[in-house]
Amino acid sequence: MKRAHLQLTPLEEARRRFFDALEKAGFFVASEEEIETPQALWRVTSREVLARRAVPHFASAAMDGIAVRAAQTQQASLQRPLRLVRGRDFEFIDTGQPIPPPFDAVIKIEDVQEFDSQTVVITRPTSAGKHVRAVGEDFALGAQVVPAGFQLTPEAIAALLSAGHLSVWVKRQLKAIFIPTGSELVSWRAEPQIGQFCETNSQIVAGLLEEWGALVTVHEIVPNEAERIRAALHQALGSYDLVLVGSGTSQGRGDLVPQIVQELGKVLVHGVAYHPGHPVLLGLGRGAIVGLPGYPVAAWLALHLFVKPVLERYYFGRERERFKLRAKLAQPVKSARGYREFVRARLERAADGSYWVYPLQGGASKLSTIVNADGWIEVPEEIEAYEQNTFVEVTLVRGRP
Repeated sequence: MKRAHLQLTPLEEARRRFFDALEKAGFFVASEEEIETPQALWRVTSREVLARRAVPHFASAAMDGIAVRAAQTQQASLQRPLRLVRGRDFEFIDTGQPIPPPFDAVIKIEDVQEFDSQTVVITRPTSAGKHVRAVGEDFALGAQVVPAGFQLTPEAIAALLSAGHLSVWVKRQLKAIFIPTGSELVSWRAEPQIGQFCETNSQIVAGLLEEWGALVTVHEIVPNEAERIRAALHQALGSYDLVLVGSGTSQGRGDLVPQIVQELGKVLVHGVAYHPGHPVLLGLGRGAIVGLPGYPVAAWLALHLFVKPVLERYYFGRERERFKLRAKLAQPVKSARGYREFVRARLERAADGSYWVYPLQGGASKLSTIVNADGWIEVPEEIEAYEQNTFVEVTLVRGRP
């Protein structure tokens, strides 16, 4: 079968066409569900959450010491120590205990001298509210605990429970499926023979998409047969929000998936001028369709460039900013003119706090270049090389180095 010509589209234009089509299809309008708060870890809120009770809901001691009326202590000094009688003028109190009326301040136990079992002496005044956790000091009644579009951390879960929310409204998780295709693929459980490859892209796809908030299903390997690929895609398009199809290296299979996607939905982009991974396919059915290149590095990069932004736009209404830093090249970088090159990179911090960046150049099949990568160097189409010691911008894969 003759391979169809791939029309190479600039990266940003391809992203724009894909995201605009999803926007018009209503893909980014999230439905919501109410779930128990402890089960909502890392989920994204669909509504603002306001405190149902003040936190704390009673005034309490912030220190071990004595509870007093601040006004009564104003004459205390080193020259004129003030005696206080227990029950009338003070009460002993431990951290976290309620402030008993009519007291309104706490003096640290280190600043108190015991005269006898019922009497203490202080030598300095205090002020109302000193060493007291006031009602609503953390969250006042009705105050915002978290906004809508907030990813719930363990700390946020604790705050919601403290503020009286046993359940919370969150955005429905997107359901994704990955369909690996290729007659040369075998399960990673098998010992591959000559001409066979262990199917491991599913581990990259499932792991990253789950990290980014999707519920992921991995389909069994589908041989390079049009009817079987068509059946798998047809079923997936009716059940999942995001359908990812993995291509392989068999001759001619590059023609099958685009044709079938066009039959069942619409091919928006097939071929983008970047490397590695220019044969990527972006399409639209009931939801989003992404045809991933077969090589693992190319699939990994396509996930970051096209799939992660889709999930972020759905959950947060925008793409989240990627961390970037400037670093000095420890080795030169070469690139192919006419393609936007994404060179995997490893960072190393120098003694002065600056960073050296080591390019991990190599083919799109080299898993080692993404295992060891902190991020990538993006080389524009018109640049053929960066010399050693050049300062470049490194986009980080996960947070800060």
